[in-house]
Amino acid sequence: MPRSDTSLRKHDLQEGKPIRVDIAGKPIVLALISGNVYAMDAVCSHEGGPLEEGTIEEYSLICPWHQGIFDIRTARASPKTDWVTDLHSYRVVIDEKSGLISVDVDSIASHSDSSNNSSSLGIARQETSLTEDIVPAQPLKLELKLLEKVSHKGTDVMSFKFSRSDDQNNNLNYRAGQYSVLDLGTMQDPEGPTRSFTIASSPTEKDVIMITTRIRDTPFKQKLSRLEEGTAVKIMAPAGNFTLPQDYSVPIVFLSGGIGVTPFRSMIKYAADKQLPLKIVMFDSNRNQANILYKDEFDSCAKVNTNLRIIYTITEEEDKNLSSDWKGEKGYIDAVMLAKYLTKFELVNSIFYICGPPAMLNAMQKLLSEEIGVPDERIRIEEFTGY
Repeated sequence: MPRSDTSLRKHDLQEGKPIRVDIAGKPIVLALISGNVYAMDAVCSHEGGPLEEGTIEEYSLICPWHQGIFDIRTARASPKTDWVTDLHSYRVVIDEKSGLISVDVDSIASHSDSSNNSSSLGIARQETSLTEDIVPAQPLKLELKLLEKVSHKGTDVMSFKFSRSDDQNNNLNYRAGQYSVLDLGTMQDPEGPTRSFTIASSPTEKDVIMITTRIRDTPFKQKLSRLEEGTAVKIMAPAGNFTLPQDYSVPIVFLSGGIGVTPFRSMIKYAADKQLPLKIVMFDSNRNQANILYKDEFDSCAKVNTNLRIIYTITEEEDKNLSSDWKGEKGYIDAVMLAKYLTKFELVNSIFYICGPPAMLNAMQKLLSEEIGVPDERIRIEEFTGY
């Protein structure tokens, strides 16, 4: 049987923790489940989500972007998340002596639940078909009632607050900056019935889950905008790694563009409520003053959190509604603006978080990497899919 060594050994894998390898140009995700190693395509069939960043519940691998579910044993998509389609699963061979993992990328696997070992090479064996045994994976999906929706004056942005009292088992515990997926059942929408939204509320806000989004002319967004208070919506378990560092001695810088400010709202509110000893500087870039979201809340947080500093900047050359007492910046975030507000120590040592539309992400990443020389390991990016 043709196979490719991965350079990984079985003991390198953690139970229930997916890991990506690239074999002959093909991205593969490996997972150790109940002593067996499984291999399948690493790119989600919906919008290309990185499955190695997903979570595993029993034999269900859940995509981190839109919560599509695949059976790790067969790579089949769950009918419960019908916006994703089947992927390919591959045979795995474990060398008995070294534990080296090999993957046959040229043929589709027919897995059994017996242990992977070198005896599967060149020796016929009876395979146990899983087609009748698989119980479709169930996404962790809750129903929360809409408490309030708020239109942000002068913009196409709306905020939606849902009640956490419906979550009796605390399944929606989350970290500041994580996102969740809403399912409105809009099958007629070409992008599917779900969207991922950053949870803009802080974990310290015990009563509500809040999301904020721009309302577009799509079936999903239009249905969302017309929801009435008291309506229950389906929401999936929070996920994502765009969160605060564990080491509070390292300063962080937020670079926000437009609606990309939502994860920073969650983190800033959390840091203020918890009085974290974490130095935060945020540059918040918007087209005009009307589009600055959460400004009053941010300014309130800055008053109680001496470790927080926020610099607002407007990119429109002429903002007709700009107040005469505007004290913020004008223009795009650039090296000069960063140097004006950040010390040399902060430029050299900070972790930079970037969130916003694709053009802004690319510009900020280029600014940090090429002009300032920030290494990749100190740059964290959250891209808004379906912006």
